[in-house]
Amino acid sequence: MEKEIKAVSYIGEPQSNTAMFVSAKAGKLLVNLEPVENCLIFAENGLEVPSDLLKKHHFKFSDNPQLAYYHFTKKLEQVLDSYNSTRKINTLANGARLGENVKLGIGVQIGTGAFIDHDCIIGDQVFIGSGAIIQKTILANNVRIGENTVIGAAGYNLVQDESGNLQSMPTLGRVEILNDTTINSHCVIAAGLAGKTKIGRSSHIDSFCHIHHDCRIGNNVELASSVSMGGFTTIQDGSFIGIGAKLKNRVAIGKHAIIGMGSVVLSDIPDNSKAYGVPAKVVDEDPIKK
Repeated sequence: MEKEIKAVSYIGEPQSNTAMFVSAKAGKLLVNLEPVENCLIFAENGLEVPSDLLKKHHFKFSDNPQLAYYHFTKKLEQVLDSYNSTRKINTLANGARLGENVKLGIGVQIGTGAFIDHDCIIGDQVFIGSGAIIQKTILANNVRIGENTVIGAAGYNLVQDESGNLQSMPTLGRVEILNDTTINSHCVIAAGLAGKTKIGRSSHIDSFCHIHHDCRIGNNVELASSVSMGGFTTIQDGSFIGIGAKLKNRVAIGKHAIIGMGSVVLSDIPDNSKAYGVPAKVVDEDPIKK
């Protein structure tokens, strides 16, 4: 079974014929497996699995499913790295480099020294600034990527191995950026560990922002300079995140919310709310305007 699986997903958005892991406390997410089939699931001992799912999927139980999944995905990563090492990199006249099977739309501009890795898809009228790195990425039309920005960077999720050493989980997902979105210079956007990091249309992200793996940013969202977001954070349409704000992993920001400059967000923020402070709290009035 393991040899048949060549891709990964995660229990929140599972795909057929992929591998994933699930802890016992995440049992409520097993319902997501009902519409898909033939998944390899590294599961924690004690997880109660309905009989119909046991027939549709292959479960491997252990005390540490994350570690078992790490060993499996590490092998996938090694195979992919070995294959990519045999592929050619083409150099343009301005020093920009393109990997194999890169799809470029009409009117794409690529700056000096930029790098677009194998298998990336770049839409029409996209601008990629000098020194930018694009990997594991799909860019839609009219996207602008600033100088020295990295799209598709490795995620940051650690697991402790049998010897007690920390190991980085492989990053096998991707990034999707929709139409008319701008990412300014010196930003880092990590690819999904097993799924995707996604930024909606007409959003604007200022310089020095860090968007971690598997984040979801909606349409018409504004991130001011130096915003940092932990993994699996979501920001819904029309929200504004102020300069230097920090968002804890897995928090959810609602629609048309405002997060004040320098705030530290540790919990979910509802739609149409204003939140400020350390930790950020929802307020009725903008404290800066008092």
